[in-house]
Formats: sequence, C-alpha cells, structure tokens
Amino acid sequence: MKKTIITALLTIIMMLIVTPVQAKDKIIERPAFRSETSSDLCPVKVELTKKATIVHFHVNCRFRAWNMQGAYLECNGKTFAYQSGRIITHDGADVLSDEPFELKKEYDNVLSDSLILMFDPLPKDAKTFDFLEGDKPSYWKYLGIRLDHQLYPYSLPEYQKPVDKGEPLKPLTLKYGQCKLTVDKDSSLMFAADYTQNPVTGANEHETPAKDAYLISVYPAAFPTFLGPYIPHWDLNQFKGLLVAGETLTLSFDEAACVAYLHDFAAGKPDPRQCVQAGGSIGDLNQVLLDNPGLALGWSNEVPKYEAGQTFAEWSEQLWQNMSKLRKEMLQSPDYTRRQKDFIQLYIDWIYLFVRENYTRSLRYRMHPAADSIWQKLDETYTFIDPHAKDLQLYRDGRSYYLPLYNNYSEASVSNRLAYLDDNGLNHGEVYEVLKGMAESQAIAKWMIEYQVQSDSMINRVHPYFQPMLHAFYDSTRELVKRMMDEGEKRKRTAPDVPGDQLVQAIVNQYPGKVVFVDLWATWCGPCMRGIQAMEPLKKKLVGRDVVFVYLTNESSRLNDWNKQVIDIPGEHYRVSSAVWNQIPNVSGIPQYYLYDGEGKRVWEHLGFDGDETLKDIEDAIRKAISTGLTQN
Repeated sequence: MKKTIITALLTIIMMLIVTPVQAKDKIIERPAFRSETSSDLCPVKVELTKKATIVHFHVNCRFRAWNMQGAYLECNGKTFAYQSGRIITHDGADVLSDEPFELKKEYDNVLSDSLILMFDPLPKDAKTFDFLEGDKPSYWKYLGIRLDHQLYPYSLPEYQKPVDKGEPLKPLTLKYGQCKLTVDKDSSLMFAADYTQNPVTGANEHETPAKDAYLISVYPAAFPTFLGPYIPHWDLNQFKGLLVAGETLTLSFDEAACVAYLHDFAAGKPDPRQCVQAGGSIGDLNQVLLDNPGLALGWSNEVPKYEAGQTFAEWSEQLWQNMSKLRKEMLQSPDYTRRQKDFIQLYIDWIYLFVRENYTRSLRYRMHPAADSIWQKLDETYTFIDPHAKDLQLYRDGRSYYLPLYNNYSEASVSNRLAYLDDNGLNHGEVYEVLKGMAESQAIAKWMIEYQVQSDSMINRVHPYFQPMLHAFYDSTRELVKRMMDEGEKRKRTAPDVPGDQLVQAIVNQYPGKVVFVDLWATWCGPCMRGIQAMEPLKKKLVGRDVVFVYLTNESSRLNDWNKQVIDIPGEHYRVSSAVWNQIPNVSGIPQYYLYDGEGKRVWEHLGFDGDETLKDIEDAIRKAISTGLTQN
C-alpha cells in the first residue's frame, strides 16, 4: 500500500514537471503604439487570454456620426480575425447603454463611449500587434501596439536653448518673396494652406518644388504669415508656424514622442521639446510658438469667461490684465533670449488684439457650449476705443512685420484693424500706411476679379509696396478676361430664388426631360477636383445625349478661383451664398453627387470620390437613368 502511494505521488510530480504551466491572462493598461490615423478612437487596454485578444478603445466622436467598416489584428505577418464586440455609452460614471457592437452600423454619439472588441488569440511570443479597420487611407489604423509596458525610444537630441547674446529683435524690412520651410519627415505633415493666401488677390499660393528625403515647401508671401502645420500625433492644431520671406524655418519632429505626448500612455510622457524642435534663421521665434501652442488662436485660459451684464470695456479690461500677467511671466523666464522676449512682447500684443476683435469666437470656445445670446451685452457695447492701445509695442515700427498685421486677409479684418488704429490715435507711421495701402489694393484687386478694367495710373496711386503685385495680377487677369467672357460667362447661371432646402430640386426643374447630374463641390476641395477631372472622358461619351452636368458651389470658392475653374469645366455652373448652401439638407461633406432622372426624381446619390469605383458607379447610374427614360418614352 505504502509503495503504491509513493508511486502515485511520483507520477503526479513528473506530470507537473513535464506539463507546461498554463499562462495567466495578461493585461496591458494604456499601451504605447507607434502611429495612428485619428485620436477619435484610441486603444486604452489590451487583455491577452487563451481564447481571445480583447482590445478596449476609448471613442470620442462627440460631434459626428461614425462607423467601422471592418476590424482585424496583424502580428508577426499573420492576421487574427474579429470575433465580437460591445459598445458601452457613459454619462460620467453611469452606464447609459451596453449593447453588442455591429460592424458597418452607424453610431451617432453625443457622449464618449467605450468600445470593446474581441479577436482570435495572439501567439504567446507576440511583442506588438497592429489594429486595422481596413486598407483605405481614411480607415482607423493603430500600429505597433506594445505588450511590454514600454515606450518607443525617442530620436531627437536634447533641446539646447539658444545662447543669449543680448541682441534685440531688429525691425524687419518688408518684402515680397518666398518663405521656405524644411521638414525632416515628409510623410507625416500636412498644412493649412488658407494661411498662405496672397493678401491682394486672396488666392492660395503654395508649391512643393522638392519631395525626397526632405519636404521643402515654398510659400510666396507679401507679409510674414502664420502657417498652420498639423503634425499627426502632436496637438499642434493651434500652432501657427511663422514664415518670413527670405528667412528659413526647419521643423524636426519625433513621431514616437509626439504620440506619447498626445496620449496618456502608462509608461510615461515626454517633454514637449522632445517632440518638435525648430531651427533655421527664425527657428528661435518659432520655438516660442511651439512652447505656447494654446495661445495662437486665443483659446487659452487667459481669455476671461464672460460674466452676465459685463460691458465690452469691462470684459476687455479683464482680458488686458490676464494678458499682462502672462506677459510678465513669460518675460521673466530664463529659457528665452532678449530677441525671443522682444518677440514675446509683440506676440502677446497680437493675441490681445486678436481675442479683442474676435471675442465671440474665443468665448464660444472658452465657454462651450454656451449660446451666443449670453454675451449680447458685449455686442451692444463693442467699441474699438481701447485705453491700452498706446501701451502696445505692436504697430510702432518694422518689428511689427514679424507677425501678421491683421487676423486674416479679408477686407473686414483689414478694415477693423485700421478702425482700431484710427479710433485710438495711432493712424500714422510706416505700419499704418502699409495697412491703408493694403485696403486700397484689395479694393482694386476686387474690381479686377470682376473684370472691371483699371488704369495703370490708378494702380500707381496705391502704396508703392503693393504696386508690383497689382500690376502682375492685372497682367494675368487681362489674359483671362477674353476666355472668361467668351467661355466662362456662357456656363454661369443664376440660381433660382428659393430657400436652400428647395434649391437643388429647383435647379433640376430647369432642365425638364433631361437626366441631371448635380455635383456639389468647391475650388479648394482636392477630391472634388479629382472627380471632375476623372469624369471628363465620360462627359465626352455622353455628348448629344439628354444629360446635363450641373456644378454647384458657394462663397468658400473664391470668386477669382471659381471664374478660372468655370473656363475648364464644361457644364452648368451655379455659385450661391454660404447661407443658402447651409440650408441644403443632408450635405455632410463634398463632393456630394446627386442624379435625377428625366422626370426630375432623385434616383442616385453618393458622398465622396474614391477613384475608379465611384466613376464606374456614376457611369452605371447615368446610363440606367437614360435607358429608363427611353423605355418610358
């Protein structure tokens, strides 16, 4: 008996030795990942079990409907399939709903949600994996999700602050020319080109002459300008890079550090200067902007909230006090040189005027989601008169040219800034005369855009700085006038005088018995232009058939750009006010396509242009509408 017991115990011990111990479930909280397409969806926890890989996401699509077309994981060259999921909607800590998640179903979120997706189990030796919605560029992709609780290494050298030689910021000589920006990674940078408009014509000016190891973007500009670069994984939507004609700016950024800074990884967060560093002849000035991204649009905590009943003067005084406190703190910082501090002084003045002039915009952001009606008193008491106007360093001399002279290139913005200077007794000096010349040049350019012939003598009466720009624009405009009058004017149509929700149908009704293809587009919209160009061969095939191509845009397509585009786009062209456009129902983006049959009924619609697939759908829908009409006749 004793021998049997001993034998049994030895057998159990041997089984324990030779049988592998089952691995425990592993949980990785807030894992680091390498890159992603959008911060609306973010992996926040991974659970590794014997039966599944469970990925928890935080979803923050608060202002838009969303869906997920597919879901799978990739690891070590293999694909791991999606099993199931749940979506949980919260209101704070309270759970409002907990339901099965469905791929391709549209979710219209008002609150932040938790999304939990289950996939086939990853291999035991997995160190990282990728989450993919699909292979289209717009799909969610989270790459290199780490399973070791570590961050990806950073690549930028430790930031070295510039040596302070006591040199002041010297006045800038205003000149028209190229602003050069060099970026060390061309695949991950986008630009807000609206900030590179020609100040006279309003046209966008941007070219990329070289694109290899470095992206060198050139922006012709009459004034130093704020360029809005957006670096994915780094919260720089509010950063306005400063470009100055004849000067250079380089941006170096570390993608891994940017991702870690933007997200709350459990492994830690880098110093912002490990993420992006500025160099070049105006790199030191741009470093100030990089260090203080929240200030650029006037959305920082220095913008005072509005107290009911305050007059504009009272609210503006609080703004001044807040900005003065910030100015004092920044000027006392040992991190900045004398030249940078002189720029800070001007920059704070610029932000003060920006917020003062755009108080509704700044307050809407600061007090979101408060209604505009709560600050009606500000509207009623708004004034350009400012007791602190003469305390500003801005507009005194050529140092002012290191910042945009006004908020944007619209006539209203220039007019408002001139009114501010006039009402506060600052209507003299070089900078004021340049601003005044800007307003006069814009008025002449507007006449040119509308084909009103201007004499050389009128152009020569404006500020000398703007004369070469106006002459060049006039020369190019004259060459276009004949084509515009002969071809463009024949294609323009006046929109029916109806509310926006009836507009498209009213336009279609003007072509009875014809198949009508309606393209809602804009001159600045890349996918719109690609779609228009791709459809030209189809339009030629359909010549002689009862098909009308209608192109509808709004005031966001600048008149000058629209006039030029009309020449090269055969069809019926309509341009309506933005107010009317905004009344058109269910337009969530452009290009938006509608097709109507010969009886004026909508038979097909599509949002976006995805290349050959969309083109084939358009051709099939048009041919079906034509054949249906022939059969009915």
